[in-house]
Amino acid sequence: MPSTALVSFDAAAPVAATPRRLHAAWGRVFDLPEGVSRERAAARPALAARPPHDLAGTKPYCLGQLSAGPGAFGMELRFLDDRLLDTLDAWLAWGGVLPIGDGSGRQAPLVPVEAQILEQASWEEMAADDSASTWLVRLLSPTVITSRGRHLDTVPPASLATSLHTRWRQWSPATAPELPGRDALERMLATQDRTHPVSVSLGMPRSDGRGRLSSRRITAREGEMRISGTPGAPATRVFSSLMSLARFTNAGSHAAFGMGALDVEAL
Repeated sequence: MPSTALVSFDAAAPVAATPRRLHAAWGRVFDLPEGVSRERAAARPALAARPPHDLAGTKPYCLGQLSAGPGAFGMELRFLDDRLLDTLDAWLAWGGVLPIGDGSGRQAPLVPVEAQILEQASWEEMAADDSASTWLVRLLSPTVITSRGRHLDTVPPASLATSLHTRWRQWSPATAPELPGRDALERMLATQDRTHPVSVSLGMPRSDGRGRLSSRRITAREGEMRISGTPGAPATRVFSSLMSLARFTNAGSHAAFGMGALDVEAL
């Protein structure tokens, strides 16, 4: 069952918390330990839901909204598999600490002080949530869409739909709605685009295996969009269900770098 949780931390010093660094830190909590295969983990309930670090596809967790204040830091976590809530609970119970690198080899340890589940919805409930026709979509972290190997300079609603549908089919194929053709989505959906470009570093160690990508900077989008569709139209109804899923996952490319976190409000 897709879920969201909020974890509050005590921070002794300011945290250089980029989405990529935070995602990497949580990977040490939620990813399978190095050397443990998915086949071996499948027989262990405590490991079965944890993805391999190099999973080909979307991982079942991502970052949502972040907040920071004097001596405090808060993170929303989004899960497509609620078994990872048990992993989070176990990590908290044995006194887990989240070390956040600052890019220079130093680490700022974040000590959790409170955690709570914010929201849960079944795949069936999201599939049935098909009545909205207008949405305000806020890009909480830099978001980029890739088409045929090229980063687009916009975030087309049809591409958001495709990205979210891919995640749905990966984690609950039996409940995934049928995605309309791209032409139908583009004809049906209108957008007021209030996003702006931002430059994002994808800097990762060369050993990360991404080759040329490890030292690249790309242009992504931040801001918000208002998306509208024809009420009751089949394409609008499917898009409504996919926007419901956006509460629990990210969209677009480079999600492993913490990109593509959305906040969607049906209007």
